[in-house]
Amino acid sequence: MPADIDPAALTAMYGNWVRRTGLLLKARMPWADLDELLQWGAIGMLEAMHRFDPTLGVSFEAFAARRIRGAMIDGLRRDGALKRGEAVLDVEVVEIAALGDGTSPEDPLALLQRADLRVLLAEALTTLAPLEYQVLALHFYDEMNNREIAAILDVSEGYASRIRKRALVSLGLRVGAQLKGERVA
Repeated sequence: MPADIDPAALTAMYGNWVRRTGLLLKARMPWADLDELLQWGAIGMLEAMHRFDPTLGVSFEAFAARRIRGAMIDGLRRDGALKRGEAVLDVEVVEIAALGDGTSPEDPLALLQRADLRVLLAEALTTLAPLEYQVLALHFYDEMNNREIAAILDVSEGYASRIRKRALVSLGLRVGAQLKGERVA
């Protein structure tokens, strides 16, 4: 842990933050035990304190938020199978309800993980070169193919394809590294 970080001060300053994060997760997952969420969050805060490096230019709040929430979700993942089973009172009721529209109820943990991935992806998109970002926006948002993108950018179809591939590889590496907790330059 860097010398300029006082654990007692951070705990006093961010203790309510851990509690708020736990309450937000509890609201989305009523089967979760709040005390366990708070314990996992405290562990996440300690990990954040020990791993935070202020010289990298990232605020402690941004760094710790992911650690705290991640520790809570990891704890739920480790301990969650039994708890999720307890929340479902009658499996047949859930199965019959799923028959109504042809879908099954979505796992709240999966929803949270997908939301976290969206945040990571949005952050990674801001690091792309403007041309790479534009190509991905045209392809995924405007649903254009390489030929249409090439015409708009006045480049060859092959070059438009290479730009898209390079951008996707860059995004994949960046999001993958962030999921592993690694710093990406």
